[in-house]
This record gives sequence, C-alpha cells and structure tokens, in this order.
Amino acid sequence: MKVVTPMTKLDVRINDVKAEDGLLVMDGVAGMMQCKTSLTPAEFRQMMRLALRPSVLALLFKK
Repeated sequence: MKVVTPMTKLDVRINDVKAEDGLLVMDGVAGMMQCKTSLTPAEFRQMMRLALRPSVLALLFKK
C-alpha cells in the first residue's frame, strides 16, 4: 500500500490485524516508522462498502 501526501510518499505494510477494545487494530510499518491504525466498526463497514464496488472487485480479479 502506498500513502501519498503533499509532503511525502510512504510505503505502508500491515503486519497484523486484531480486534482490540471494540476497534479493528492494524499494526504495521509506514516508511521506516512503526504505526498502528484503528478503525471503529462503522469506519470498517464504510471501507468495505467502498472496497466491494464492482470497479474495485474487477481490479482485484483482473488477470
């Protein structure tokens, strides 16, 4: 995954995903820094709605 901001571009790697205190917590690395990202259930549902659109699914299953 790549994150692009006006200041920099970061490669992001997710190493572990777990449920913790009612949140989805992803541990990984952004650039050279350790990072932790957390999503509420509502944020996760919204992300899944975006990811499950036909155009995104077509990209995932493209040969």
